[in-house]
Amino acid sequence: MAESTLAAAAKGEMVGKRSVGSGRAAALASAVMLAATLARLLTLPLPANRWWAELGLGLAGIACAALALRVFAADTAGNLIALAQALIPAAIAAGMVTLAAGAYDRLDVLTVLLFTAAQLGGPPKVSAWARVTGTLMVDGIFAAVWLTQLDGDLPTLFVATGFMAALQMVALARARAAGGSAETRSLRSSAHAATAERVGTAIDVLGVTRAVLETTLHSYPMSTHAAVLLHDPATARLRPSPLYLGPQGVRPLEADNLDFSLAPGEGLAGRIFSSSRPMVWPTAYDVQLAQANLSEPVRGQLLALRRGVTRCAVGAPLIVDDEVIGAYVITSNRQELVWSEEDLIVVSALASEAARAIERARRYERDLDQAHLDSVTGLANHRQLTRTLDKEVARARRLTTSLGVVFCDLDLFKMVNDTYGHAAGDRVLTILARVLEESLRREDSAARYGGDEFVCVLPGADREESDAIGKRISSSFEARVREDPELRTAGVTISCGVAIFPDDGGDVEALLEHADAAMRVVKRGRRAGFTHGWRVR
Repeated sequence: MAESTLAAAAKGEMVGKRSVGSGRAAALASAVMLAATLARLLTLPLPANRWWAELGLGLAGIACAALALRVFAADTAGNLIALAQALIPAAIAAGMVTLAAGAYDRLDVLTVLLFTAAQLGGPPKVSAWARVTGTLMVDGIFAAVWLTQLDGDLPTLFVATGFMAALQMVALARARAAGGSAETRSLRSSAHAATAERVGTAIDVLGVTRAVLETTLHSYPMSTHAAVLLHDPATARLRPSPLYLGPQGVRPLEADNLDFSLAPGEGLAGRIFSSSRPMVWPTAYDVQLAQANLSEPVRGQLLALRRGVTRCAVGAPLIVDDEVIGAYVITSNRQELVWSEEDLIVVSALASEAARAIERARRYERDLDQAHLDSVTGLANHRQLTRTLDKEVARARRLTTSLGVVFCDLDLFKMVNDTYGHAAGDRVLTILARVLEESLRREDSAARYGGDEFVCVLPGADREESDAIGKRISSSFEARVREDPELRTAGVTISCGVAIFPDDGGDVEALLEHADAAMRVVKRGRRAGFTHGWRVR
């Protein structure tokens, strides 16, 4: 199993602290039990020589317990010291019982308690042979005292030794459970800290995704693929972030022509999203069962990656304020059993920190978008349009696909402002903004280029599709204006020109120039009275 560096470091530190703490607690408990027994024995009607001998043995036992406290505080306890910690208290207990023989009718009860304290007083973290040897030593001394000094019977001896062994097992189980809980909290905190350090400088969702994937590769070198998928409320599906971790490192999805989405419950990520809990699939068979419900398009894309057989997978939901916003999945095609239930601690911490960072980045992007929106129409402004065009032209060039640009300009807009006032002019702009939002596809975007000019960006659209959208914008806008009681007599119309990448231009500037020129041809034709409000070229 490939254990992360941060998990290993935290685990080692916690094991050491837990061992020291448990050992000191056991030694202290033994001292308390020994002191209580000594107090009872010293109240017996013992001869003076036995009374002082009993006191000396008791004080020696308490001194041994105090020494054990110092040994565990220094964390120097080893197997030999553990044997001494079992043998010396047992010998002292045997001496105390021998001295009290004949003076107390219920000495058998005190004997069992004394030797139980001796059994529990040793350090919890020793090798198996040291633990077994120490237990046998204590049981042997106890049996000798029981049979010779107390004249006890064998059946009761077996019951007493079984009782002491069971009590020791219960104490060890409780110590390990408490230590495991503390270790879990430490591992989670360490994972949070390590992830936060990497994603803390990322200010956008893409940067957060890259940091999370790089952390994944650093923490789990056996991973071959990893992805962050976010839930899209508009489509109720999970869509992968534009970056994913592959055998060649962190890569853009577009570089491998990946474009898919998953329904909740579909595939590994869908199951994590629906269950709202971390999950692990340790074998290829488990992964195959979980992916049995993948749709054919998604299955075909995954096969096209030639990623091989996924042999192990693990993942956790991305949760913000009790709402699942996505899923984080890691897979390996190198071997099975790379991850187990223990790894869910760190994977969940990675996902938790990633979710917070993504939500923080989303708020930043929303604030940034608000700063880049036109105050009248709510559409993107000129600066945001430039960013969008740069990104979409680069994407179309990389994927060798087309890109449509529709340049729109309002006719007679100045006359509306002069005749009807600026409030009417703002209403014209608002009407056009609503028409653009209704006419464009989900993947398209629109921006106010300046004044009465607007630009639409149509990823993947060819000339025919761009022509249809331009026509739809023109007819819908002019129909809305005619329906407006105040504006229907204003005569305001719209002219649209289209440019297609790469046919009409290989960069942003060339595309805008071509679309603007096409729009002006339409405007001149409209003034001459023989063209529609849209034109392909």
